[in-house]
Amino acid sequence: MDCGLRHTGARPATAPAEAWLYVIHCGCRPPSTEPPFYIDGEGERIDDEQDEESLSNSPAFSAGSAAAVRPRKFTLTWEARESLLVPVRVIAASRILRFPLKLRRLWSLNFMSPYFSGNNKRDTFFFLTHHYYLSKAFSLAQRIDCAVAHYSFEGENYGPAYHGSVYRSTHGLVLWHRIADETRYTVSLCATEDNRYEGDLSVLCFVNDTRICRVSFSYVHGSLFGLRPEHTMFVTRSQTDRNPELEGFRDSFKQNSPPYFCLAAVFGIAMANGMSAIVMIKDEAQIAYEPRYAAGFRNSYSALWKAFGAQELVEGSAYIMPIPPKLTPLAGVEHKNRALARRRNWLEIALSARRVMLQGRTNRGPPPIDGEALAHSFCTGYTLQ
Repeated sequence: MDCGLRHTGARPATAPAEAWLYVIHCGCRPPSTEPPFYIDGEGERIDDEQDEESLSNSPAFSAGSAAAVRPRKFTLTWEARESLLVPVRVIAASRILRFPLKLRRLWSLNFMSPYFSGNNKRDTFFFLTHHYYLSKAFSLAQRIDCAVAHYSFEGENYGPAYHGSVYRSTHGLVLWHRIADETRYTVSLCATEDNRYEGDLSVLCFVNDTRICRVSFSYVHGSLFGLRPEHTMFVTRSQTDRNPELEGFRDSFKQNSPPYFCLAAVFGIAMANGMSAIVMIKDEAQIAYEPRYAAGFRNSYSALWKAFGAQELVEGSAYIMPIPPKLTPLAGVEHKNRALARRRNWLEIALSARRVMLQGRTNRGPPPIDGEALAHSFCTGYTLQ
């Protein structure tokens, strides 16, 4: 299980002093010289399965000892681990007292009850209790502003049925599904269940009941990036899980990739919200970024965004992507049939996500973006009925 800190290598000398708490007390695998993910041949970030509940502690013995010493194992239940982290989180969360007006605004949203299930209520102030929230570039005050922006947007624009599916259901809100090769493929939206500080909501891609990819985002104010002072989506996390189902996906959807399916759903969500542009995190600002994995992060984030027409913002920590995205015209693509098949899948997912989100939306302003615009952008030749 994830302890809440994202370790991708050996603990650097600049790591905070409290980092030892998460290693010794939580029972997670300690930091190592190997990252808990790898970058595959298609540039995707793949998570290793590290669901270990024990920490091995090998006692020292002399070089001349002939007998190997069996390492002792210490186990902690989830409840015990969470209890040990409570004092640390309380101290970190108390920093919000420096901003009484922001605290009052956050409290007025009553966000603790409707937006948290029983499993994650102990880390309610996740935007303060971790080293970063959404981006390495955000200050403490900006992190609070982002939390206020996200939960105020959700409360003002969506009703009880939506909130029940997204925030309190284990399966989330189904945005799209298809049966192919006797296998069910699903894209759904749910509250991020593991590291909410990397993005409050996650678009998940499933093969049957196994997750193969997630793309996370939050609603923020565009003024953070020098844009118009209105809500926009900030895409902050893109991860692919390594499992046999991933290969099954690639067999069923040739020349395609799970992040593309999740991004297509993100486009549909943005269209339902009437957003003409969204913001995407730059690889170096992603909160798990480390320089030695720079190439992998660049492929998983910045290079992927630019492939969909995103442009880097002047402030330097993010990209802006128009909605609908600007793809290369089919006339300029070498394998037109493959590209057309991919884009038709993306279009189907985006339009389905748009339709589902509109069903739960209670605030009709700004008006949603028309689906024909997306079909034209994807150059599929598809006419909506």
